[in-house]
Amino acid sequence: MGRTNYDQIGYGLTETDARRDALDRDRDYYGHQEGYSGSMCSSTGEDDRVKCLKQPKPAKRCKVNKNIHKGTRKWVTVYTVEPACEFKPFTRNDCVMCGSTQAEALKEAKRLALKNQIEYIVRIDKVLVSGTTKIATVTPDKSELGKWLFTGVARS
Repeated sequence: MGRTNYDQIGYGLTETDARRDALDRDRDYYGHQEGYSGSMCSSTGEDDRVKCLKQPKPAKRCKVNKNIHKGTRKWVTVYTVEPACEFKPFTRNDCVMCGSTQAEALKEAKRLALKNQIEYIVRIDKVLVSGTTKIATVTPDKSELGKWLFTGVARS
């Protein structure tokens, strides 16, 4: 097989977004195969050229919808104990133990460290007991995606 010229259209606010869109469109049309398709996916990208056919127009304003909250928000201080291991990222819901006092949390961390022979972290957090944490929703106004033409030579 020889080298094949290709052209592919992509849409996005930036050239990078448009390239990603063009590659997705190319894979959808030619298939998600390992072999040579003679399309943009088979290109090494070294000789690719790009031309902006239509300039993108990003949003310049946002709409803010505030959530109305009546009453006060109640927060409590808690101490969390979690493994310091790198193999699994932990979130607040993955904590091993939550305590209301620092002494209680340290005692539990010591017990777990001796039992499991791994390092534990004790953190102090503020947790919302009543009320909502959502304050507002911020949405950008409508934007227009740019149209980009990618051309190049697919590898042989």
